[in-house]
Amino acid sequence: MRSMLLTIMLLGVTGVFLLFWLSPPEAFLKKPVSDTEELPKADSYMLNIDKLDFDENGDKAYHLDATEARHFKRRNFLELDQPNMTVFNESKEPYPWKMTAEKGSIYNNGARAVFIGDVYAWQNTESNIKNELRTDRLVLFPDKHIAETKSLVIITTPKGKTTGVGMWADLNSERFKLLSKVKGVHRAL
Repeated sequence: MRSMLLTIMLLGVTGVFLLFWLSPPEAFLKKPVSDTEELPKADSYMLNIDKLDFDENGDKAYHLDATEARHFKRRNFLELDQPNMTVFNESKEPYPWKMTAEKGSIYNNGARAVFIGDVYAWQNTESNIKNELRTDRLVLFPDKHIAETKSLVIITTPKGKTTGVGMWADLNSERFKLLSKVKGVHRAL
């Protein structure tokens, strides 16, 4: 009885020894636990960027600055934190449109810019009067000077305040089309 118990113990210890001996070392290494999700890997990171872009005629097209930027080469876009963009008019008027937001993305080498989170756009006019636009999300095509959104828009001018859902705007001709649920208040000067 005693020799049988000793044989079983010897076979058990031999089995455990062979299990450890023949197992790959990775099986015993603990994988680190991460509380955060895997972030997409950017090809480059930049801090405090400042970019001035010109059109094909050599005139200023837009000026962009942001606190942080991440460039993703495969998807051809630039992700921005706290972007500020100034879009210069084709007519070379000294009153460009300026935009700020919490986040932003630039696609296809500046062909399309998307601003997200507390988007504020404004233009100072010749008599130092400010035209303002507020929304949650704004898509801008800097080369065409077109802006659009599907979100709620609030446009404030010295003459009144207009709200609507969805907008298409030509910044050069200053034509704004609100697409639905339009309400406005006009102040007589």
